[in-house]
Amino acid sequence: MKAEKITLLTGCVLIVLLAVLIVWQADVLGVSAAKLEQDARENQDIENEWEVAQDINDDMCAMLFYDEEKDECAYSIYLSKEGISYGYFFRQGGFDPYMAESVKGVVFEERGIALLSMNEDKVCRIVTDDNGAEKVIQVDPAEPFVILLPIDCGDIVMYDDQNNVVTMYDTFTGA
Repeated sequence: MKAEKITLLTGCVLIVLLAVLIVWQADVLGVSAAKLEQDARENQDIENEWEVAQDINDDMCAMLFYDEEKDECAYSIYLSKEGISYGYFFRQGGFDPYMAESVKGVVFEERGIALLSMNEDKVCRIVTDDNGAEKVIQVDPAEPFVILLPIDCGDIVMYDDQNNVVTMYDTFTGA
């Protein structure tokens, strides 16, 4: 009787361990929204002293890290997965010269558009035009920024503090 209970208990423990291993390998457990910045800093060796500009929604999180002098920067983009999963999963990151010099738009099919910039162009206003419904987003021209927009936001026009149009460099990454 006692041997049967030990065998049954051992079998249950093995089944639980196997289930945990399967869930871990299936990559359904991502990073919670509260731990995204910490995860990006650890996995990309980003210094704790660096500032961060970030935006997050249900589909993605984009972060732009920069030093006090705003000379160096690094970015991280996390996406949520469709279906059965929890949290956000690292998609891409590193250094991109377009973010340091201008505005980079990273387009994720069906997920949205991430605008990232150290704001050397002094962008102060972003205007989207979705079928005539104009939306204006104010930006501090003296600070780096990250803005997430829906994929169907329409045309995107950015203006600097002198009301000149700022050109965006965009990349399509799929998702």
